[in-house]
Amino acid sequence: MNTVVARAAQQRGQSLLVFVLFIGALLGFTAMTIDMGMFYEDRRHLQNTADAAALAGTQELPLDPVAARQKAQDWALNNGVDSSQISKIEVRPRLTANDTVYVELKKDFSWIFARVLGKTTSDVSADAAATTGSLGGNSEMMPWAILEGDTDCLDAQGHAIFGASCTVKVGAGSAISGWYGALDYDGIGGGSAEYDSNIIDGLVDTIYCATGTFNDPCPGTVNVHDLDGNKVGGTDHGIDARLAAEPTSDCNTDGDGTDDFGEVFEPSSGLYDYSVVCPDSPRLVIIPIVSYNGLPVQTVTIQGWTLAYLKSYACVGGTGNNCGAKGHWEVQVEIVNASYSQVNGYLDAFNPLIGIVVRRLVE
Repeated sequence: MNTVVARAAQQRGQSLLVFVLFIGALLGFTAMTIDMGMFYEDRRHLQNTADAAALAGTQELPLDPVAARQKAQDWALNNGVDSSQISKIEVRPRLTANDTVYVELKKDFSWIFARVLGKTTSDVSADAAATTGSLGGNSEMMPWAILEGDTDCLDAQGHAIFGASCTVKVGAGSAISGWYGALDYDGIGGGSAEYDSNIIDGLVDTIYCATGTFNDPCPGTVNVHDLDGNKVGGTDHGIDARLAAEPTSDCNTDGDGTDDFGEVFEPSSGLYDYSVVCPDSPRLVIIPIVSYNGLPVQTVTIQGWTLAYLKSYACVGGTGNNCGAKGHWEVQVEIVNASYSQVNGYLDAFNPLIGIVVRRLVE
């Protein structure tokens, strides 16, 4: 009997010891989990700050590298980073001179529970580089084009004339055989329905690029099929449907129901006359600048882009708004010299004549 009691007591003692060891191990793992969680949280914050600081600095490039470094530093200091933790902020060349901001941050992380293992501090570091460049390619554009040689819209070098009130003629059989001012994106003959959809959402399924050498590189094509004149009769419907989205939230400050020019753009300084303050406005459009490939025109090559404010449209030569075979549409836009970085495009070397900026983290 005594033997049984003794054996039971011994088993209880062993169970207690195992339980204590288990609790100790559990507390140890919990402590290390907390420590590691805090360590990675510190590193995540440092990386996010480095990314944001580098992007903030690119807003001043390539014109003012001193201001770019200052803006990157201010961003870091205003977001929980001490000046002693800023290891390096540099402006570097990537595609062109002074187009990239590099930020490197470092700090000491103080361990809490790991001190019992002799671990007191560890280095935490993060670095980021962001580049500013011009739009090389994208899938956000209107199904209209400005043809090289259009002196109302373009200068002698084929660059958009900033500030020009420009008319894009759509459906007009011009002196250039086969050219009607409209584009058949995707090259599958989607016709008027696809054209109408392209106007409404400003998106196409295919990525298109301007001619040149790209950093990304742009994975799309530079050639687009043109669209026959008899397929653009729905220009008015597409524009009306597009503009039905206005007024854009937080943009229509005067309450007139229209995103006015001064509500979409605000005056800027430096390389650009304006910056975009209402990127979601349907009045904000990207229009390709193209050259044609032979006569009659069947395909065109994208040479570049211009940012524009969609003003109005009118039917010319038709009866009322019935632009049939005898009439054509004229879409009035104002070409804008504005910095616009929200476009999801492919990065090309900075070109101040394009006015569509792509800012992107590259490291």
